[in-house]
Amino acid sequence: DFRQQWLSDSLLFNGLACKAPSMVTSDDFSFTGFRAAADTNNPLGIGIIPGFAGVNYPALNTQGLSLAKFNYAKGGLVPPHTHPRASEVITVLKGEVHVGFVDTAGKLFAAKLKTGDFFLFPVGLVHFQLNVGSGHAVTVSVLNAQNPGVQLMASALFGASPEIKDEVLSRAFGIKDDMTKMIKKGFMPAM
Repeated sequence: DFRQQWLSDSLLFNGLACKAPSMVTSDDFSFTGFRAAADTNNPLGIGIIPGFAGVNYPALNTQGLSLAKFNYAKGGLVPPHTHPRASEVITVLKGEVHVGFVDTAGKLFAAKLKTGDFFLFPVGLVHFQLNVGSGHAVTVSVLNAQNPGVQLMASALFGASPEIKDEVLSRAFGIKDDMTKMIKKGFMPAM
């Protein structure tokens, strides 16, 4: 198995195992993980398949790149999030997707993308994607970091552990404490 062979070797770069140069073949640079569709049967209506060095595409180790394929059900949403260590270029392969980011001055930059269109999310800025087409959509993203990180805004704030004080969130969002408590319940882990 490719992954087992790759990860079983003892030479490490960036904390990940690398094959000895004499063992490397052309197949090591191929990635077929995007052939399948990701499951979109969830509350957000999205499925994600990563192409990351430490997950399923070891050839990316030391290359400063990560990939992700998104499948969207009708109305599927990638919620507001950031990548603290990477910019992202998204390409629409199928459908119509509304995308956008907010800069540090609070200005929204957004566009409706169709098949073949690209859009850039600058490093660290809050951004989102929403399928606005009449059916399923598919996008592929390339991020310029091996470990871009991801922080979902709502989860980070309302699902933090330990919890952020209700007063902080209520005042920050201009809502009452009972609303904050209700929102937090949606982010608590199932018992």
